[in-house]
Amino acid sequence: MQGWLNGVAAMFVACAAGCTSIDVKTDFDPAVDFSRFKTFAFTGLTDLNKTGVLDNSLMRHRLETMIDRELRQKGLTQTSLDQHPDLLVHYWVGVKDKEQLQSRPGNEASNWGERYGWSTSYSGVSTYEYREGTLITDLVEPASKTLVWQATIVAELKDDVKKNIALTEKAIKKAFENYPPSKTK
Repeated sequence: MQGWLNGVAAMFVACAAGCTSIDVKTDFDPAVDFSRFKTFAFTGLTDLNKTGVLDNSLMRHRLETMIDRELRQKGLTQTSLDQHPDLLVHYWVGVKDKEQLQSRPGNEASNWGERYGWSTSYSGVSTYEYREGTLITDLVEPASKTLVWQATIVAELKDDVKKNIALTEKAIKKAFENYPPSKTK
């Protein structure tokens, strides 16, 4: 029983620690020649959770500015949709209220496993509520309407707007570090 509790406690601590990090994943079609993409245009934003995030023009402007900066640093130029860009950029935003369980060390010792060489102190489990933000950025080839590259970013949001802006900027920069991708995945 004690070993099981130790394992569960370790898992909760690891999960809680994971919630404070930025999870950035990218994927791409290895058959695509990314060197031929020179221009891009934004096609809009989709609200993943239908929470009204689309109504926040400040957030939309900030996201487009951050993505634009990364693509420009990679040699691409932003154009309008009527100029037939090489890539279409569409992004998806979602915010969810989440709850994480955390174990609390305590003074109540359980001696059940001591005869087997292990024991633990366990006082209980508490909950930790937070907001999780998701940003998915799709790069689509317009001629074939094919998704060629995607970044998925998931992070715990802070209560401070400036901290969330800095977190988003860091995550977008990390997502585009390996763009254009190499042929090997």
